[in-house]
Amino acid sequence: MDGNALLLAAAFAFAMPTAAFAADDLKPTEAPDYPYIAGKFNLELDEDWLFHSSDPSAEFNNLYLSSNTLEMKLGLTRIFSVNLGLTLEQVKDQSGPRNCTMCDIGLYMDTLDVQADLGNWSFTAGKHEPAFGFAWDIAPGVFGTNYAEDYELSEVWGLGAAYTFDTDFGKHTLAVNTFFADTTVLSESLFTNRGRTHLADGGAGNTGRPDNFAVTLFGEEMPSLPGFKYNIGYRHLSAGSGDYGDENGFIVGLAKETELGNDLKLGLLGEVAYFDNYGGADDKATYATLGASLAHGPWHGELTGEFRRSDIDGSARLLQVSAGYGFESGYDLSIGYAFEHADDRDDQYIGVRLTKCFNFATSGPKPEC
Repeated sequence: MDGNALLLAAAFAFAMPTAAFAADDLKPTEAPDYPYIAGKFNLELDEDWLFHSSDPSAEFNNLYLSSNTLEMKLGLTRIFSVNLGLTLEQVKDQSGPRNCTMCDIGLYMDTLDVQADLGNWSFTAGKHEPAFGFAWDIAPGVFGTNYAEDYELSEVWGLGAAYTFDTDFGKHTLAVNTFFADTTVLSESLFTNRGRTHLADGGAGNTGRPDNFAVTLFGEEMPSLPGFKYNIGYRHLSAGSGDYGDENGFIVGLAKETELGNDLKLGLLGEVAYFDNYGGADDKATYATLGASLAHGPWHGELTGEFRRSDIDGSARLLQVSAGYGFESGYDLSIGYAFEHADDRDDQYIGVRLTKCFNFATSGPKPEC
């Protein structure tokens, strides 16, 4: 941990407000015995096959591990806990014309923070993932998150505070985070080293100071709109070394799940994000994701459209359709097709994805998969 991270941790310790924790905040049947360890492991194996392109030299096949994450919580007391996150995945870009089977797999630590929960408040200090949007995580389909993943906020050191409040219109969480990009040894990876991030690399948010922030509002559990949730957010990322200017980003997302009867469930999602000086460059960028899913028992299908436009890279669009089956063992197998137009090129993909979630807890309820 470098000096900036230590300063942040110290500032958090001194700034933490004192408050009494009500004994009945946790129901007796839910309260774990302290200390405890709980977590979940998400397994994901993907294959992307660009089987037809208007530029045949760009065609490739890539079988790889993607976002295999271990999320663990060490519950110390009713107030304090420590969160640890490890990711095992392909850490180098394989979108070139090289066929690859389990190439460049690396392990890195994406989360290492201390959390304090005081009634409706939650405070975080350390390496974490500030809230900003949700399409990068929940957009439906094998290729549904391809574009939205560009603007995910992750692997930063900082401070966060979130306040959750219940109203007649649902449950809402207001979160504020201040942070900077990780330039410690934890920005590297084992097995395949993806390289260390340095301040000289530049990039919006890579400043070595907590002069970047994100403010988001998330809502769900609305009695008048069952299955509906939303997110609204703003972020400011200060210019890094050699950058053109500070990035400012705005996002709004909506999602809804509806029970149609006869064991049918319909899911809808839409999210739009806009950025000025995207990535610290002289660039305006817009992202849009629209998706729908339909599930019947273990069977499910997805249709998702994605759009991306920037002054530098031009416009790109992707349409994907996929279907899958969830086995009683917990494994889920999906197959998808995608058509993408980008860089004045038309590409067609076939994708296969195998997933499974494992959860555990030494005491109290297991985390939801």
